[in-house]
Amino acid sequence: MAGSPFNRCVECDDIITNPLCSNCLAERMVATIRHHDVKLADAIKGFKVDGETKCILCGEGMGLCAHCFSMDIYRFLAERNTAAAEDFLSQFDFDLRKELI
Repeated sequence: MAGSPFNRCVECDDIITNPLCSNCLAERMVATIRHHDVKLADAIKGFKVDGETKCILCGEGMGLCAHCFSMDIYRFLAERNTAAAEDFLSQFDFDLRKELI
């Protein structure tokens, strides 16, 4: 039996529609947050979650969706620096605003 062409996130079980791994996202998030707080930016780290979906930037297999990773980072930022969190949200939304309202 062939595998499904749609792979699901290990956290939310939704289909991964924005195939950007947490490591590639974290690199871009750090660059954004660095403008607000260097120490806070340095605390943002991606991590490997194996899966069959391939990241469109690096080609690595991934199993965590951009929404779930971004939500975790947003919550981390919101607890520490609200201005950085708002800037982050404007650039890495991935439907986070729908969930936060």
